[in-house]
Amino acid sequence: RIIMFSEVPAMLNFLFVKEFAIEADSLAKVTDAGAKDVLKRSLKELEPISNWTHSEIEAVLRASLIDEMGLKPRIAFGAVRIATTGSTVSPPLFESMELLGKEASLARIAAALTL
Repeated sequence: RIIMFSEVPAMLNFLFVKEFAIEADSLAKVTDAGAKDVLKRSLKELEPISNWTHSEIEAVLRASLIDEMGLKPRIAFGAVRIATTGSTVSPPLFESMELLGKEASLARIAAALTL
């Protein structure tokens, strides 16, 4: 969470960077086999969404990763958060993905799968 206004630029940087990169400290959390499975499943489930809103993104990911795969939210959404924002700390995930946009969100998840 943002405590001081001065933290806002760093927290929202992922929305504006031209050259997106995952923080070095977070990289291991998207490259292990479990994270790759989550990212593959997320990409598959998110691609068909036509109404790219935080509520739709959340509903799709919760149904797939939590209900179907039986993952805990922290595990299920951690890899997606890192893949899309580059960090383990960010504004709320689904709202961040909505602001980032479908094309960029999916591209970042796909890129994380190549790491």
